[in-house]
Amino acid sequence: MIVGINCGHTVSGTVGSGAVGFLNESNETRRVGYKVMEYLRAKGVTVVDCTDDYSSTVSENLKKIVDKANAQPLDLFVSIHFNSGGRGTEVYTYNGEVFKQAELVCENMAELGFINRGIKNGSNLYVIRRSNARSMLIEVCFVDTESDADLYNEVGADRIAEAISDAIVGEKMEEELTMSQYEELKQMISEQTARVDVLQNEVYKIENPMIYNYIDDNMPDWAKEAVRWCVDNGIIVGTGSGLGLDDTKLWTCVVMYRLSKTLK
Repeated sequence: MIVGINCGHTVSGTVGSGAVGFLNESNETRRVGYKVMEYLRAKGVTVVDCTDDYSSTVSENLKKIVDKANAQPLDLFVSIHFNSGGRGTEVYTYNGEVFKQAELVCENMAELGFINRGIKNGSNLYVIRRSNARSMLIEVCFVDTESDADLYNEVGADRIAEAISDAIVGEKMEEELTMSQYEELKQMISEQTARVDVLQNEVYKIENPMIYNYIDDNMPDWAKEAVRWCVDNGIIVGTGSGLGLDDTKLWTCVVMYRLSKTLK
């Protein structure tokens, strides 16, 4: 697979440089774009860098980009951009064509928290209209929207580039937990573990009831005299393994013993 990647516009401060707001488009297209190239090469994809840093006019910049793309037998051409005047991620294709990589870019970016604005008709965009290969222009997010910029900075260019590179090779990005989701999951696990411990303790009590014998060390002192009286008077009778008394029977012995003393 041969893919052309364009880091949109010229470098910051020159003719044809990108939009500026809470983020600088020219700077961020290069941060994301070159990471996309790195991830794609690691996946075995042949990457052609179609970026143009310096041109005297916008038209010259666009022509240089397309010339670089059309000089190679690309399977896909991708131009990385940032938008202004809205929120979220959108992808432009020729005639709004819906294809797997374009869909996955939107889906993978949505997994990172960006609003999925979908696939749109980019036939009027020079790099889409003039490229020989199937093309898509990705608007990562909006540079002049603070919530988009904050999310972009929180997620980071590396993670965004990974999401885009996964989409280019047709892979759905595996969702990662945010820190709040991680803490919530940790709390849930802790609560469930506590409940399991309680249930295990209750099962143990049912399966292993405490049995008292008046000659045993575990016989409570408050019950020893009453149990001995009950044995001496034939009220309870043991077996070879002992008397088999649980807490209820102990209290019964005590009540009987005390009642006997009161009646006397």
